[in-house]
Amino acid sequence: MSRLMLGLILLTQLAAQHAPAAEPKPDELAWIRDHAIVLKTAKPGRGLEDLKPLKELIGDARIVALGEGTHGTREFFQMKHRLVKFLASEMGFTIFSIEASMPEAYRLNDFVLEGKGDPKELIGGMYFWTWNTQEVLDMVLWMREFNKSGKRKIEFTGFDMQTPDVAAQIVQDFVGKVDPKYAKVVAETYAAVKGTKGGRKFGVATAKFPKKAAAGKRIVYSGYIRTEQVTDGHAGLWWRVDGKSGVVGFDNMYDRGATGTADWKRYEIALDVDPEVVKINFGALLTGEGIAWFDGLQVEIGGRPYTDDTQFDLDFESGSARGFRTGGEGYDVRVVSDQAYTGSQSLRMKCLTGQDDGGVDLKKVAEMCGGVVEHLEDSRRRYRKRASKKDIEWAIQNATVVRQGLLRQTEEVSRDESMAANVSWILRQAPKDAKIVLWAHNGHVSKSNDGHGGRAMGAYLRKKYGDEMVVLGFACNTGRYTAVKRGQGLQANDLQAGEVGSAEYYFHQTGLPRFILDLRKASDKVPASAWLTRSIDFRSIGALAMEEQFSATKLSKAFDAVIYFDKTTPSVLLER
Repeated sequence: MSRLMLGLILLTQLAAQHAPAAEPKPDELAWIRDHAIVLKTAKPGRGLEDLKPLKELIGDARIVALGEGTHGTREFFQMKHRLVKFLASEMGFTIFSIEASMPEAYRLNDFVLEGKGDPKELIGGMYFWTWNTQEVLDMVLWMREFNKSGKRKIEFTGFDMQTPDVAAQIVQDFVGKVDPKYAKVVAETYAAVKGTKGGRKFGVATAKFPKKAAAGKRIVYSGYIRTEQVTDGHAGLWWRVDGKSGVVGFDNMYDRGATGTADWKRYEIALDVDPEVVKINFGALLTGEGIAWFDGLQVEIGGRPYTDDTQFDLDFESGSARGFRTGGEGYDVRVVSDQAYTGSQSLRMKCLTGQDDGGVDLKKVAEMCGGVVEHLEDSRRRYRKRASKKDIEWAIQNATVVRQGLLRQTEEVSRDESMAANVSWILRQAPKDAKIVLWAHNGHVSKSNDGHGGRAMGAYLRKKYGDEMVVLGFACNTGRYTAVKRGQGLQANDLQAGEVGSAEYYFHQTGLPRFILDLRKASDKVPASAWLTRSIDFRSIGALAMEEQFSATKLSKAFDAVIYFDKTTPSVLLER
C-alpha cells in the first residue's frame, strides 16, 4: 500500500471520528412516535388511564426498577409517584424500596402502615437531601391513605448501606436483650466502626440569623480558621436560607474548606438571600478528624457590616459560644483561650475518635463486623427462645448493613453489589407473591455492567432474577434541576439541551412532550431503531451539578424502557 493511499485512509478515519453528528432520520423519529406510550401528565391525582399500556410492558415481572437522570427533577419524582400508585393499585405491587439507608428508610414503614410518626421528620431522617422533597412527601402521604383504605397494602423500605449508626444501634439493642454475654464484643466492634470514616458525623455550631435584616440582600459571611491535622473532611463556615418551598440557598464550603495543618486564614461565603426567606441558620463545622479553631466571624449585608451583637458573639470573647448551639457525636466543641485570632478566645472543634490510634485498620474492623454477623447467624436457633424469627432476621440484616459499609470502604464489595443483596433480602422476607418497586438513579438501576463506576445494582439483580425484573430509565431535555453546585451550595441549576446526535435530541425532535418508549422493541436489524442499540450520548447527573452532563450509553442494554420529559423543573426541597 502506498504512503498516499495510507494517508488517505487515515484522513478518512479521522474525518469519520470527528464528523458532526447527523440529524435524526424521518424513519427514526417515526419509529419513536409509533412505539411511544404518550403520557397525559406527570402530576399525581390526574387518573391512571394513560398508564394502562404498562400492563403489557411490565407483564409478570416482580421487580420494577425506576431510575432518574438527575437526583433533583420534580417531574421524575411526580411520575414515580404515579407509577407506584399504578403498580400498587392495578398490578398488585406490595413493596416500595428507595436508595436510602436501610433501617432509616424502614422507619417510614411504621407511618405508611400504621400512621406512627411525623412523615416529614422520617423523610429527613433518611439523611439524603435528594429525597427530602415535597414530591416524596406527597407519595408517602398517598401510601398512608392507600393503606388506610383496607383494599391492599404497600410497604416502605430502603436498600442502601452507607451509614452504619442506626443499624449498629439496632444490633446492640437486640444483643443486649437476647445475648447479654456477647454484648461487650458487639459494643467494642461498633466502637471501632465509629472510629472509621463511615461512622463519622461532624462537629457543628449553629445560630439563627434575623431574616428581616438579610431578606432580599447579598450577604458575605466570613471568618478565620486555623487547623491541625484535619483529614477525611474539612473545617468550614456554613450558611443556609430556607424559603417557602424549602432550601433556597446553602453553602458549607465542602469543596474549599480548611484541611491539613494551617495557620489562621480568612474564609468567606457569599449568597443572595431570597426576599421571601422563612428562616436563616449559619455557623461553623468540622468533618473528619483533627482540630479546628474559628474566630473573627463577620457578616456583611449589602456591603455593610452587621454590628448587632445582642443575639450572638461572633468573636467568642464572652466566655461561651453565646447564641450558638454546639455539639456533634464524637466531637468536643467549646470556647478556648489557648488559640485566638482576635481577642483572647476562639471556638474549638476537636474530633475525639481516631486521634491517637495510629490509623484505623479498615479490613480488621470489617473482619470484626463479619464476626458479629456470623455469631448472630450461628445463634439463630438459640435466639428463638427469646425473640421472634422476624426480629432475629432484622438484627442479622442490620449487622450485615454495618459490615457492608466497611467492605465498601475497603473496596472489597461495591455499594451496588450490597444494594442488590439488600433488595434480595427484602424479597426473601416477603411472601412469595410479593412484588417490589425500586427507586434509584439511572446508574444504579441500569442492567448493564457499566453503571456507577462499575457493575450496577440492576446488573446484579438482572443476573439473579432475569426477566422477572423490568428497568425503566428516566430522561429529559431542557429545564432545571436541584443539585449541589460547587462553591454555591444546594440550588436549582440549568440543564444543557441535548446536542445533535444525543438520545435527548432524538426524543425532542419527535415533538412529544412526554412518553414511555419500550426499548426491547428496538433492534440493530431494523435501521429505524438501530441507534437505540448503539452507544449514544445520554444525560447522567447525580447529587452534584455538572458541566459535562452526557456520557455514552447503549440505551437498550441499560434499560427495558425509557420515560422522557421534554422540559422539567427542580424538585421542591423540604426544610431540613
